[in-house]
Amino acid sequence: MPLANDFPPEELDVRQRIAELPANLLAYGVVSNIWRVAQELKLRMERTVLREFDLSWAGFATLFIIWIWGPIETRDIARSQGVTRPTVTSTVSLLEKNGLCTRQTSTEDRRLVLVELTPQGKALIEQVFPLFNQGEATIVSGLSEEEQETLAALLRKVVNSLRSSDANGKVTG
Repeated sequence: MPLANDFPPEELDVRQRIAELPANLLAYGVVSNIWRVAQELKLRMERTVLREFDLSWAGFATLFIIWIWGPIETRDIARSQGVTRPTVTSTVSLLEKNGLCTRQTSTEDRRLVLVELTPQGKALIEQVFPLFNQGEATIVSGLSEEEQETLAALLRKVVNSLRSSDANGKVTG
């Protein structure tokens, strides 16, 4: 059992409030800390790396996805980011306005639109990613390599569990 001083104050307050309820405190701790880390990570990277390049987290993530997978449909970007298509459309519009990507009608299916990087967008992501990755390394520097591998594996299990959920949100395995 972790020591009380290992818990963020917010988690201690919630645990105290819900202790008498039929609640799974362990699950709460896992999920709330995943959320807390995600929010802190996003804020830190926007302030320390992305601001210099006038990029939001969403803008960076979208450029990164297009860079990795090449011309890609907005629905696939949305699926990869876990956001809605309108969110991606808004982000792509801003990136397009800034000359970082373009939209092209698919030659295979005229109903589909593919997003691809411009040379300026490719140059930007290739400049930003190494700095972003240095930020990632700094964030996890308090963990040993073994701990980083373990944490990454455990988080993959959570992601896979979420993705295997049925339409009702029940985990199926």
